[in-house]
Amino acid sequence: MPARHQHERRRAARGGRLWPAALLARLAAAAVLCGGPASTLAQTAGAAPAAPVAATVKQLRHGTHHDALYDVVFEGQRGIAVGAFGSVLGTADGGATWQVQPFPMKHLALMSVAMHDGKCIAVGQTGLVYAAEDCKTWTASPSMTKSRLLAVGVNRQGVAYAVGAFGTILRSTDWGKSWAVQTVDWSGITEDGAEPHLYDVHVAEDGVVTAVGEFELVMRTSDGKQWQALHKGERSLFGLSVVEGGKMYAVGQSGALLSSADGGTTWASLKSGTAAILTGVHATAQGEVLASGINSVVVSRDGGASWAPVTSKLVRNAWYQALAASDGGNGKRRLVAVGAGGSILELDL
Repeated sequence: MPARHQHERRRAARGGRLWPAALLARLAAAAVLCGGPASTLAQTAGAAPAAPVAATVKQLRHGTHHDALYDVVFEGQRGIAVGAFGSVLGTADGGATWQVQPFPMKHLALMSVAMHDGKCIAVGQTGLVYAAEDCKTWTASPSMTKSRLLAVGVNRQGVAYAVGAFGTILRSTDWGKSWAVQTVDWSGITEDGAEPHLYDVHVAEDGVVTAVGEFELVMRTSDGKQWQALHKGERSLFGLSVVEGGKMYAVGQSGALLSSADGGTTWASLKSGTAAILTGVHATAQGEVLASGINSVVVSRDGGASWAPVTSKLVRNAWYQALAASDGGNGKRRLVAVGAGGSILELDL
């Protein structure tokens, strides 16, 4: 569906809370939304079949059928995963084991979590924001919006951005304790000034912020006030990964996989070899890139030049929203994916 018509459909139904398929995929049950099952979507144009990747896929955790995990983050060996019904899981051993953490809210979903210097920020439905100085003791921040917040990022200075539905952008300079709504002039960024859903955000150490969302939008600001569109198209982008040396990757609908080699100034479309809806991406400075989504995980070991699927029933039969890797030093690493049923997978590639 063209981006303009997607926006018109959403705007007409906004008051009745009829959310577009792309956003519902971000919230849960993505296998039957976003225009239908992933297997019915057209294959990426020109993508040649690739040999499957030999990988060991191990299930570290599985909850109930109604559970879901939407994001995961690591800092060294410490990690946090968040999801439906205020679920918060923690690990102190690089993801080998996970424990349920107490959380003061149990009726709404946490959609994203950010961690830096042992401090955490989590965001979710109805604009909720929680901050924790120790990533354990969570305190609610004053609500600045009723829109769903779908992603949050923070840098070492405690500057944080949260983004979400209908172009919502919040900014904090105190590690998420207080927030200010950022006003954006969408007329110079999207067609007809449409307010796009924003699905992921990265806050660099120098304060430069990059966000991705609907209409294949990649946008950037250095001050939170003036935003520039770096890339636009038709598909929604759900995930963003930034690595050393200016490399960036974004993933989305219909197997969308974009890369930038110049810090996000220009973007190229990669042939991922899948039509699956991709929601999460993780990349390393060594050229290893993984993308996860609905019934699919694809991997590249050459910076995105070629891609191959990971073959596993655990992957084919579920959706995995996000990817992250622990880093304990001395080459020790554990790559995990989180998603449907509260599952946490370890991917040994």
